[in-house]
Amino acid sequence: MNDHSLFAIRADQVIQTAAHTHVDDWRLLRRLALPHRLNNPHGGAVKHALVLDVETTGLSLEGDEVIQLAMLPFTYELDTGRVLEIAHGRAFDGLREPSVPISDEASLVTGLTAESVAGRTIDASAVETLVAHADLIIAHNASFDRVMVEKHWPCFAEKPWGCTLASVDWLREGFSAGKLDYLGTQFGWFYDCHRALADCEACLALLSQELPKSGQRIMSAVRDAALQDEYLIRAVDAPYDERMKLKDRGYRWRPAELSLGKVWWTIKSDPKAEIDWLRAEIYGRDTNVPTHKVTALNRFSERLWEVQS
Repeated sequence: MNDHSLFAIRADQVIQTAAHTHVDDWRLLRRLALPHRLNNPHGGAVKHALVLDVETTGLSLEGDEVIQLAMLPFTYELDTGRVLEIAHGRAFDGLREPSVPISDEASLVTGLTAESVAGRTIDASAVETLVAHADLIIAHNASFDRVMVEKHWPCFAEKPWGCTLASVDWLREGFSAGKLDYLGTQFGWFYDCHRALADCEACLALLSQELPKSGQRIMSAVRDAALQDEYLIRAVDAPYDERMKLKDRGYRWRPAELSLGKVWWTIKSDPKAEIDWLRAEIYGRDTNVPTHKVTALNRFSERLWEVQS
């Protein structure tokens, strides 16, 4: 699949010849070891991208803050989605002292404590320089990471974003979950998860793989999803008694304390069909349904809610 291996240990150094006759009875799991080049270019157009991950004081998009930011630049082939060069030498990994306490849960998961980040700051100019060279920023669960980094570094709002978690229907591809460490084991690697740069490397390794059922390279799937125009649809003043019908259709509740909150919402590629459904199944009448275009520039961002009714 890739010209160069993701692993420091070759499979033939581990697997005995006789084991090949029982290949369905075992699975090989090796530590991830990203090389500097995964594939050799074929002469097509080359793009620059950036994988990003954060560790935070907790899971609240409103109240918590970034305590670790990591970014890993790479290039990829536009037509094929093949990951080419991984710029380990330009990787960024920084710690930041927050203004709010680090939760016990966050410390247990990340190993970061108030003592380990005390007095640490992240150089905004270094962040801006790295982000400026990227054509696309990718995270695993960008709906969390993008909101968190845009709080601290406005340069992230100027770039298109993609997401390895949201861009693939992992269930239909044969995976029971979309967690990054679980997906890694399914593709044959393990790594030291829940530290930002290690998670970046795992996300980049995931981008280099092909999906087992569709056969599409994951980098291509993420980019295709980023390029797709969608629409934010807000079911304003939807009847309370219809809330379960909305939930079953995938709508989410936005709390009243947030901008344009106290509303059920979803994102769809066909707004007309969704508006027709709302009018027929929820409102029972012809009523105005606010919509707003979603692109890679505002997808996953709180700025998506800077719209008018």
